[in-house]
Amino acid sequence: MEELFKRHIARLVPQAQAKKFLLAVSGGADSSVLAYLFDYCGLSFAIAHCNFHLRGEDSNKDMELVRKKAKQYSVSYFEKEFDTLSYQQKEGLSLEMAARELRYDWFAEIDQDFDFVVTAHNANDNAETFLLNMTRGTGLKGLTGIPEQNGKLLRPLLPFSSEEIRRFAVEKGIEYRNDASNFTEDFQRNKIRLSVIPKLKELNPELISIFTRNIDLLRRQFQYYQQQMGGTISSVMSKDNDTIYISISNLKKCEDPALVLYEILKDYGFNPSMVGQILDTTGKTSGKYFFSSAYQLVKDRNYLLVSHRDKRQEREIEIREVKDLETLGFSVEELKMGNIQKFDPNPAILYVDVDKLKFPLTLRHWQEGDSFHPFGMRGKKKLSDYFIDHKISLLEKKKILLLCSEEKIVWLVGLRSDDRFKIDNQTKKYYKITYYGSI
Repeated sequence: MEELFKRHIARLVPQAQAKKFLLAVSGGADSSVLAYLFDYCGLSFAIAHCNFHLRGEDSNKDMELVRKKAKQYSVSYFEKEFDTLSYQQKEGLSLEMAARELRYDWFAEIDQDFDFVVTAHNANDNAETFLLNMTRGTGLKGLTGIPEQNGKLLRPLLPFSSEEIRRFAVEKGIEYRNDASNFTEDFQRNKIRLSVIPKLKELNPELISIFTRNIDLLRRQFQYYQQQMGGTISSVMSKDNDTIYISISNLKKCEDPALVLYEILKDYGFNPSMVGQILDTTGKTSGKYFFSSAYQLVKDRNYLLVSHRDKRQEREIEIREVKDLETLGFSVEELKMGNIQKFDPNPAILYVDVDKLKFPLTLRHWQEGDSFHPFGMRGKKKLSDYFIDHKISLLEKKKILLLCSEEKIVWLVGLRSDDRFKIDNQTKKYYKITYYGSI
C-alpha cells in the first residue's frame, strides 16, 4: 500500500516533495493511516484536529491520540475545540452539516501556510456519497462522487477501501480509535453504510471496487459532457453587463432544448420544473416573468433575459390569477370535492378552498409583527413565536415565503397552512398547490 500511495500522490500532486500539506486527522483508522503514509513518503506536513465534543470523554481521548501522533512524526500540530451542539441549534443545521461547516471554516483560517488541506475520505465514502445523491435526486454531476481535488482540498485515499485501510493499519501496528457514532443509524450516511451497502455486497462482494471504477468512468464521461455542452451553450447564450441573453431561435435548434436550458439556468437557481415551464413560454407572447432566489427571467420577443431580481419584487410579488403561481416554482391543480382518498401531509403541498382565496394574491417574505392561524390550532400566533417553537434559524427565516390573500397569510410556504383557508364541509372545489421552487 505504501508504494501504491507513493505513485498515486506523485500523479495527483506533481513535485509533491516541494509542497506543504495540512492533514485533517481525527484519530480514526483512515486519518491515522493517512498520516503514516505521508510520513513514509517523506512529505512535509502538519496535523490539524477538531474536537467537536459530541462523544464525551471519547472525544478527548481522540484528541490525546492525535497530539501523540504529531509528536511521533515531529510535525506541527493545530487543534480546535467546538461547542457543536450550540452551533447546530443556533444555525438550524443537521449535526453532520454543523460539524462540517465548523471544520472547513477553521481549515480556511489556518491553511494560509499550506499548499493543500488533506482529508482521509476513502472509496467507501465515495460509494456512500453516490448512493446518498441518488436518493436525494441528482444530475450527472452528483454521480461523479467526491472529487480527489477541489482547489486546495485533497483526498488521496479515495482509491483505497476502508477494509484495505484497516487491514493495513493492523499490519503496521498503527494506533487508531473507533468512533462509536459510526455504528448507529442516527445519520443518513450511516444508514447507507450499515444497512444498504451490506445488502448490496450480498449481490456482489466486490461492490466497492466496482463503485470506484464506475465513479471514475462517470467522472470522465461528465468531463466530456461538459466540454460538449459548453460549445452548445456558447451558441445559445451571450452576456452583456449583468444580463444573460438566451437566443430562443438557437435554443430551439438544439437536439434537446430543455437539457441545454437547464444547464444554463441551474447556476441561477432555477429548478427543473421551472425550466419546463419557461420552455413552454418560448412560443408565446412576451412579458412572462419567472423568479429564483436571486434572479429573474423574462421572456422577450427573441430572447430569454436573465438578470438579478428587482429589489421591489423581492419584497412582494403580485399574483393576479392562480396560473401565475406556476411561473414561481409552484404547480397547481384545481379539483372537485368527492374524489379524495386522503390528503398528502407533505408541508410542501397546500390544499386550499377555492372560494376562500381572493385575488390578487401576494407572495412575500415575512416581516416582524406577522401572525397567522396555524392549521389545526385555534386562534392566532405570531410568526416570530412560531419560528422559536420550531427552532427555525435566522438564516432560514430570511428565506421563508408567505402566500397571502387580502393581507391574510394563507401559507408559510413549505411549512404550515393557515386554518382559515382549510377545506371544510362547505368546500365545493379546492386547489392542490405544490411548491418546487426556491424563491
